[in-house]
Amino acid sequence: MSATKDTLQKVSDQFEAELVAELEQMRDQSVAVVEAARKEAAEAVAKTLDESARQAESLRRQIVGSAELEARNAQLRALETAVTEVFERAQREIAESDPAEHEAALDRLIREGLDVIGNNATVYCSAKDKKVVSALSRKLSKGHVKLRVDEKGIQTIGGVTMATPDGSVRFENTFEARLERMRPTLRKDIADLLAAP
Repeated sequence: MSATKDTLQKVSDQFEAELVAELEQMRDQSVAVVEAARKEAAEAVAKTLDESARQAESLRRQIVGSAELEARNAQLRALETAVTEVFERAQREIAESDPAEHEAALDRLIREGLDVIGNNATVYCSAKDKKVVSALSRKLSKGHVKLRVDEKGIQTIGGVTMATPDGSVRFENTFEARLERMRPTLRKDIADLLAAP
């Protein structure tokens, strides 16, 4: 019975050893699977965090860019409003100017027109300035200077438009046209004032 017992013991020991070896192998495989899953999860978390950081930075840039653009647009609107207010105020002051100053300005504008157009020109003005412009044109029409005042009035708060007799060259010297030519300079000056610390 001892031989049977020894055989059974050997079989039992062998079975136990195989079982222990198999369990250890399964444990090692399970540990490897857990480690692989842990590594994969850590990589996925890192990738997600990295992607989230990139998306957050992209979103931050978009928000900052949009805010900067809106601020620039608001600044440009404020600038244009200021320029428009200055022009409107200047036009009101011109319309209310002293008659003697107004006549002197018309004389200067006609003379400037002669420098641009030449000595033979047609003068266009508003209906309210026609009397003064006609008198100034007669006074300046001497010798080789020939000015003719057009009978139709033009829409303007003051000043003149002058053209060659055939109309091929035209010089806008109304107060509005002069102000409009000053608009870029005025816009720059106001922008400089707004930008000053």
